[in-house]
Amino acid sequence: MVVRVAAATINIDDIHVAEGTFYGGLPIGPRPKADRPVVPGSDLAGTVVAVGSKVRSVQVGDAVFGVQIPFRAGGAWAELCAVNESWIARKPESVSFATAAASGVSGLVALSAVQAVKAREGRRMVIVGATGGIGAMAVQLATRTGAEVIGICGTRNIERAYRLGCSLVVDYSSGPWDVTLREQEPAPVDGVLDMVGGRDAEEMGRRVLKKDGVFASVVGPVRFIGDQPLGWSAITRILAHVGWRTVKSYLHGPRYVLTGPGAGGGGALTEVATEVAAGVLPPIDSKVPFELEPMREALRRAKRHENNGRIVVEIGEHRAGYKPDSPGTE
Repeated sequence: MVVRVAAATINIDDIHVAEGTFYGGLPIGPRPKADRPVVPGSDLAGTVVAVGSKVRSVQVGDAVFGVQIPFRAGGAWAELCAVNESWIARKPESVSFATAAASGVSGLVALSAVQAVKAREGRRMVIVGATGGIGAMAVQLATRTGAEVIGICGTRNIERAYRLGCSLVVDYSSGPWDVTLREQEPAPVDGVLDMVGGRDAEEMGRRVLKKDGVFASVVGPVRFIGDQPLGWSAITRILAHVGWRTVKSYLHGPRYVLTGPGAGGGGALTEVATEVAAGVLPPIDSKVPFELEPMREALRRAKRHENNGRIVVEIGEHRAGYKPDSPGTE
């Protein structure tokens, strides 16, 4: 199907895929060349303007949101984008295009992570990176299941973490968060969601978990793993570490899971839509017009990890008749 894009996002993985540094340099898609440019962009929301003969779930005129798999060259930073039906869902009427666009990748990853730790009433969860683009949605999703959520974040985001639904917030800048947490809450927890990455996060998570608990990471053992090419030897060591930790955790506990939506994960977008319509909203750092210089500056901020939430690209405002979201609605 073809979607006329109203809003997209700048996702750090869009940069990694374009630079060839995704997960340290896994070759997943065409590299840009002077004679073969690549259009990035994974999150999108807009209106269906054409459908193939086998498309059944949507029709021309429907407002939709979803994910353009970043393995492809035809990304969402464009006025028109061809998207696979399996990665699209109808946009809730009560949700803006900007909010819907910011909900695709973040919602899918957060949902898979919350499911991986089996969040439900009576279980206690720690979410490391509780106020980031994915972590904020994970906090909201977990609390909606009835789970108690303990958030780990920096000083400036403590109040925000409480507003998202955390029952307790630990400031990681005050020292190792596992030590601080055990001083305040000695009882071990049922699950740890790691949105930051790094072996230190793995070790701290292991120390606060019950033996039958679950440590689920959406990043892995290297923090900011896509920021530079690591080479095949380093990538192989990382994957070997993940495999070893997974097998060992089955034998001795706590369970270790590297989680994500997976190749067929687009089917969960319908559930994401339901949760967003119910008030599980993605954090939006800022909105930029679909123009060269604002996009360049936004890309620089994202690459430096300065954004606190998704940066939304308002593509539709360049079309006659498009009405952008009013300020302060996110």
